[in-house]
Amino acid sequence: MLDKAQLTQQILQGLPVDDCPVFGEAFAAWWMDSRDRGGMRLTTAGYQAIATIDIAAYVFDIPVNMVVLPRHLLLMDRKLDCPYYLKTGKKPQITLFGSEQALMLTMYGDFDRFMRYLERT
Repeated sequence: MLDKAQLTQQILQGLPVDDCPVFGEAFAAWWMDSRDRGGMRLTTAGYQAIATIDIAAYVFDIPVNMVVLPRHLLLMDRKLDCPYYLKTGKKPQITLFGSEQALMLTMYGDFDRFMRYLERT
């Protein structure tokens, strides 16, 4: 899997030249944590940008009654090595852009059990 800088560069190469931001602006706008060693969580703008390249996306519903706690956000930030996007609202979802993590979430069957798996690893 590509790191954040490589993925940002790949997205930028696919955008039209007249509509293309500079690397630093795109990097800061597309990633929730714009530090090089920060997590792979995408902002809404990053989610829209990554949709412009050919990358597999796996969408999972998060139960409405499950509250995504700050500890879950920190855990995902540390443990997930693929880009991901959290959609909040009436129908919360997580979109994973990595087949390995998507397979694990599918195998565990629900988001809460997947979070417990991430805590153990």
